[in-house]
Amino acid sequence: METGEDLTKVLDAWRGILGEPEIGAKVPGRDLWPVFSEHGRRCLLKRLSPWRNLPEADEARVLQHLAASGVSVAGFMITDRGGSFAEVDDRRYLLLPWLDHDHLPAAELIKVEEAAGRAAAGLHRALADYPWPANSYTEKLIDALEGELLLPPDLLAAYAEQRAAVITALTGLPVQLVHGDLNPGNVLLRRGGVAGFIDFDHLPLAPRIWDVGKYLSRRLRRTGREAGFSTADGLRHVTTFLRGYQHDHPLTPRELAAVPIMILAGNVIEASYFEEIRSGKLDRRRLDDHDEVLRDTIEAARWQLGHPDLVADAVRSAAPA
Repeated sequence: METGEDLTKVLDAWRGILGEPEIGAKVPGRDLWPVFSEHGRRCLLKRLSPWRNLPEADEARVLQHLAASGVSVAGFMITDRGGSFAEVDDRRYLLLPWLDHDHLPAAELIKVEEAAGRAAAGLHRALADYPWPANSYTEKLIDALEGELLLPPDLLAAYAEQRAAVITALTGLPVQLVHGDLNPGNVLLRRGGVAGFIDFDHLPLAPRIWDVGKYLSRRLRRTGREAGFSTADGLRHVTTFLRGYQHDHPLTPRELAAVPIMILAGNVIEASYFEEIRSGKLDRRRLDDHDEVLRDTIEAARWQLGHPDLVADAVRSAAPA
């Protein structure tokens, strides 16, 4: 656990722009600290995870490309020595600009969901145009779905009945560079639109609907998290987000038909992942609300397996007439 003295030592790497900064309290559940420069500018200090998937230089290049393409991202702020990160006691840190955004209540989210879909489409279009190798990895989605999943027995049995159809639908989809963790927490919203995208630590090669499915799986998962947010609301989010995405960067008919299955795959894979962490089988950071997130993920997968037509209908509703 870093002390204030440790963090001050880290921030010495950016003293030329920060001066004598003020450091805020650690963001709950994240290795992030708000930083206010001597001149009042707000930034974020981020400790890099030991489980990163690609070199910092490649992430920095991708972020630079995205910004040049008109996508709002928080690029790395250069240190006084011209580097992209600071290293102290074998730990690496980035300094990122703060992107102004709003914490919208559930009732207001639907008002910006179409804009979120359009922004995600623009992100994917720009990532597809990235001109260099990203030195990342290929998402082994099919391997995960074919392999051993750590799920409650009833959910595992229900998924097993659909496994062959799920794998068939998701095999052979075109791949490109994608965000890799496009959950709603990494899409910063504001009233009237999207403030930007954060957390590009993954950047795998995968079907673009891997991102779409992950985002929408979380929207359906919200049904158990907030009073007044229903399954019908979650389905409205699916349709509205996809309507925006289809307007700017349409999915092929096969990709669109596979979206409901990718939503299910996202919840099934994440439920198994969270359970592996909870049980100690996998050594990863445990979330502050880990058990609650695991419960909601399992319930969302159960619900979709019991109501597959509702999600498919919500996806089809986004297609042009």
